[in-house]
Parts: sequence; structure tokens; C-alpha cells
Amino acid sequence: MSKIKMPRTSPALDMTPMVDLAFLLVTFFMLTAQFRPEEAVVVDTPSSMSQSPIPTENLMTVTVDSGGRVFWDFTDKKVRAEVIKEMATRYKLNLDAAQQQRFVNLNDIGIPVQQLSTYLSLDGAPERKKMDMASPGIPIDSTNNQLLDWIRVTQLIFSSGADGKNPIIALKGDGNVNYSVMNKVIKIFQSPTVKINRFKMITDLEESRMQGAPAEPK
Repeated sequence: MSKIKMPRTSPALDMTPMVDLAFLLVTFFMLTAQFRPEEAVVVDTPSSMSQSPIPTENLMTVTVDSGGRVFWDFTDKKVRAEVIKEMATRYKLNLDAAQQQRFVNLNDIGIPVQQLSTYLSLDGAPERKKMDMASPGIPIDSTNNQLLDWIRVTQLIFSSGADGKNPIIALKGDGNVNYSVMNKVIKIFQSPTVKINRFKMITDLEESRMQGAPAEPK
């Protein structure tokens, strides 16, 4: 008696659940993602051969643009929230909760403290951008050294919750900035109040600029 041969069929795979899962994941990431706000200043950093990575956590960055204007930034939002409270107390600023939250969500700050209330009252990024462009930056004069206050307050608040450790410091300067301004900022770093003797310089990797360039003849 001959065996009954079963017809061969290709296995079927229903992709509908996988497609649904992919769309659910995309929706989840779109709803939970926090986009980094536009930077207040864009600088053309000088190139170097250093490949030392710049950390993204617990980083305080002091930026100097081509016009010599100085900006302050810190990556941790909890620290930023405490910094703006302390700065408002020191300079007797009347900032409401919405203004303080707006400060926490921003990046670089490069305006005199006395203008912070007006700056943080602006809802739209275009209005703040105009104010950034017209601002002289954070004052670093000997008689009005607000950058020193920004740095010291950040150090005190960060170290209070990090077992006395200091935040990582980075200096980001435009390649066309006057050296005297950079030297003044470095002297502020080294002042007895903050004592920053080690910090990172943010530069562009030289190799990235040389990609595609013809090789030198031997």
C-alpha cells in the first residue's frame, strides 16, 4: 500500500504583530524624547590632534565666541535648577516658577544677570535669539565679574550632592577670539575662589578636517 503524500506548503508568517510593535516603539520614543534646545551661540573651534572625549554628564562649559562674549552652561538639570535659585537670591531677582523652569531647559546663558528676568519671560526661541545677539555676554570685568559667581555657585551646588567633588570643566573658544579674552577667562578659572587648574579644551579633531585631502607626495 503506497504512502499518502501530504502536499508541501511554505510556512506562513504573520508580520502584523511585529509591524504593530515597531510603530508602538516609534510612538513611544517620539513622545518621550527631549530635544536639546538651540544653542545661544555658535563658535568655530580651533582644530587639534587630541582625541580625548568630552563627557556629556556633570559638565560645566564656558564658551567664548569670536566677539569675546562669554557664555555659561551646565548639563545636569537638577543642578541648573538650584543654580538659578541661588543666583536669583544673590542678585535679588524675582523669578517665578515658569521662568526658573525655562532656565533649566535652556542651554548656554550669555547675558548679564540683571537681564535674566526679561530674558526668561520670552516664550519663543526667536525672541531669545535676538536678545542673545544683542547681549554683551556674561560680564568678566574685575568690578563686575559675574562669570566668577556662575562658576562658584555651580561648584558649591554640585559638590554638595557629589561628596565634595567638583564638576568637569570645559572651555570652548572660537578660533578667531582675541587671546586676551581667553586669558582673562583662564585667570578666572585659576582665581583663589574657584581654583580650577585642570580643565578640558573643546576643539575640532584635525583628522576630521583632513578627510578627503590629497596625500602628500613622498
